[in-house]
Amino acid sequence: MAASTDRTRWPRWITRRLLPALVSVAILALVVLYVRPQELGTALSRFHLAYLPLILFLAMGYYVLKGWQWHLFLKPLKLDHGALETVLIYLAGQPTSILPLGELSRAFILRRHAKVNLGEASATVVVQELLYPIGLIAAAIPGASRVPGAQAAVVTALVGILAISVILLWPRAFAVTMRVTEHLPLVSRYAPDIRALQKDVSFIARRPATLAPALLGPVAAAVAITVFYLTMRSVGVDLGLYQAAFVYAVAHLAGGVSLLPGGIGAYEGTMTFLLIAFGVAGAAAAAIAILNRAFDRGLVTLVGAIVYLLIRRPLDLAEISFAPD
Repeated sequence: MAASTDRTRWPRWITRRLLPALVSVAILALVVLYVRPQELGTALSRFHLAYLPLILFLAMGYYVLKGWQWHLFLKPLKLDHGALETVLIYLAGQPTSILPLGELSRAFILRRHAKVNLGEASATVVVQELLYPIGLIAAAIPGASRVPGAQAAVVTALVGILAISVILLWPRAFAVTMRVTEHLPLVSRYAPDIRALQKDVSFIARRPATLAPALLGPVAAAVAITVFYLTMRSVGVDLGLYQAAFVYAVAHLAGGVSLLPGGIGAYEGTMTFLLIAFGVAGAAAAAIAILNRAFDRGLVTLVGAIVYLLIRRPLDLAEISFAPD
């Protein structure tokens, strides 16, 4: 009987964990083969080190800004114990962003440290991550004018984000959506959790104190786009700020909706081929995508792991569990 159970669980593990990782690796391999490894190496060698200090400063500044924004979301609910601790917990949660739990890891760390309500802490993460793409998509609209049909696609994505926001914030719209989708296996399985999360998200988003941190979303998007723009300039590509905003926003959204771990593969592939569509050489486009990923997720993963090790004992994070309650 146990052997039979193991046989039935193994394919599910393959589907949920291993297959997405393999898809990410396959996409990256296809991108490298498409632009040719030797040409990619040559493009990477053109990176100007003079750009490195500013890029690293802005890349880390982006995450510190997002950590401070999270502190402002948590403050009215009395869920955090100071801006510095919140920023450190935000950074400590970043190395697990490629796991299924994603951004919610920091809510589990905060729950362990401050003994706060996990639902409310998770709701602040949802509100923060829902607001961020709105500013990102808005910044992408001007640069979409050079790609036929792109403006309509960007506007559609913006409408989609706004529709999700309306569903979460308007109880009647949420109730109708749940009635329509509750027969779906995934929704029916987590229906109580979804309803509880919606109540917390609605409560947080409707508070007047939420307005100030919400305004930091477009600022964070501008910093991220600037990092990408400087990365392009560092390898000798001058595409224009509006076009850079469009490429970065679409690649970010593609990685988010791909359901791949950390968006790896979908992010780099989309960024590479959008840059090629704007006239950038294939090897340079792939080099930009790889460097941008290294300056973004690679840097914060390294820093976040160090921060976690440093605060693990002082904040009593030993034996922390990232498993849902």
